[in-house]
Amino acid sequence: MKRVFSILITLSVSAFSILPIVAQINVPTGYKLVYSSETPQRASTILNLTDEELANCTGDFLNKKNFERNWEYSKKATSTWNKRMATTDEERALVHKPTGGHLRLLAVTTNGKADGFITSGVNMKKAYKYGIFEMKAKCNPHASNFPAIWMMPEDTSDGWPNCGEIDIMEQIGNSSTVYSTVHLGARYDKSVGKTYAWSGSKNFNTDYHIYSLLWDKESLTFYTDGIQVFQYKKDTTLDLVKHPDYEKWQFPYNKAFYVILDQALGMNEWWGSQDPDPSYTYEMDVEYVRIFQCEDEDDMSSNIESHKGVYEPKNNYRQARKFIRNGIIVIESAGKKYSVTGQQFE
Repeated sequence: MKRVFSILITLSVSAFSILPIVAQINVPTGYKLVYSSETPQRASTILNLTDEELANCTGDFLNKKNFERNWEYSKKATSTWNKRMATTDEERALVHKPTGGHLRLLAVTTNGKADGFITSGVNMKKAYKYGIFEMKAKCNPHASNFPAIWMMPEDTSDGWPNCGEIDIMEQIGNSSTVYSTVHLGARYDKSVGKTYAWSGSKNFNTDYHIYSLLWDKESLTFYTDGIQVFQYKKDTTLDLVKHPDYEKWQFPYNKAFYVILDQALGMNEWWGSQDPDPSYTYEMDVEYVRIFQCEDEDDMSSNIESHKGVYEPKNNYRQARKFIRNGIIVIESAGKKYSVTGQQFE
């Protein structure tokens, strides 16, 4: 039996606007809820769950004690997203607030100046291979803003981007655009580190939005409020006899990844051209995280029915191109966009 849940759509694309409507996503037969940050009582008001699934509803975002059962704080390091990460218990309490079933992730200044900001981030302790990953969250565009919902593999021995990265949602600065992106080490001839991106223009100032990833052994499909915004699929035309390494580098997603939620700042980096505003409290509010998995990998399906809406990939991809790192872009020919494998973005 398929499980049906409702989501609210408020999508604005280019000059088109859609008023809020209810859309249905049908979770394919065979999938079950293996994790939810919600309480059983809250989740069961929306989802039709078995007793086994209800036991997987943890209430992690009710308080700090519950939160630390399945999540850990992101560590401070040298990357732009984590180099201002809170490190002490006192700092973490300022910017991580699991309260009332929501997780509020903040970035605040401790000295009243732009150079005094500390940021927040959390990682799931458990990693998952394949499934449907759904997060409901709200972020507020502002100078230097950079919240993200993303995934990294447990095994990063191949180095980045060869190991793979899955960015379910990123929002940058004052922009009303959201990005869903995959990073991989596609070693075709001399090209390495290809980035594929797609975006949808939205109003993030007032509303929660639902970000979903359907991930199986052949593809990654991204949805925002039930609308498919991007899909990356294996290229079945590759000559794997002559180039057996293509299989690994074009799809480094056949292993376990863990979820990361963070509220970072651009701080004059490439993703934020302005210093953070000391008078502003940066915040991403996460209402829930849900994960569905299928017991049989061979039965995993990308055939999710969703509201199609009004969507213009051509215009949105032009926006997303700004997001591609190190000047690497997707090939454009006769006005059409192609990935490095020759897959056309229709």
